[in-house]
Amino acid sequence: MNDIFGPNRRLLILQGMERDNDYSLSNEMLQRFLALFGHHIGIGEVNLEIDRLKKAGLVTVEVLSGGIRLARLTRFGLDVARGHARCDGVDRPLPSE
Repeated sequence: MNDIFGPNRRLLILQGMERDNDYSLSNEMLQRFLALFGHHIGIGEVNLEIDRLKKAGLVTVEVLSGGIRLARLTRFGLDVARGHARCDGVDRPLPSE
């Protein structure tokens, strides 16, 4: 079965960072944010999603002590989060009502 949840998780990660003042969130905060939307996944899976977004040029990643990874939105990532650009493997946001 294809991963039907991954593209949605990746969009939510981008949108979560978009809401932060400096466009960045740690892997632990992203795990909590995803849980708010029903994506209850382990920190390892969160890190895999961050790596996918980094490979696509949507985020940069800084590794901190204690296994904390800080993901920061790129300009392209911001455009994808807002629906102004598209990226394979990331859902498009729904249109505003």
